Amino acid sequence: MPQVYLISRWGDVLLGLSTGVWAYYLYERRLHRPDGERLADLVRWKLDHRARLSQASAQADSEGWEEIERELKLKEQPRQ
Repeated sequence: MPQVYLISRWGDVLLGLSTGVWAYYLYERRLHRPDGERLADLVRWKLDHRARLSQASAQADSEGWEEIERELKLKEQPRQ
């Protein structure tokens, strides 16, 4: 039996997503949430938090490599 679509294969997906996003937008507008507690604010906070963690991790990695390179250079220097 062939699958039945309302609009088309991808049109149904886009219709469902856009309807869901629009419904959530109307829901948040109706609640009158204070600033900082809306979904967009929470998502922005989470992305900033992840970026800060990633940056701190990268900095710690680079500091670790610099320490290893210094130790290797000290070992390579001839002792007098």
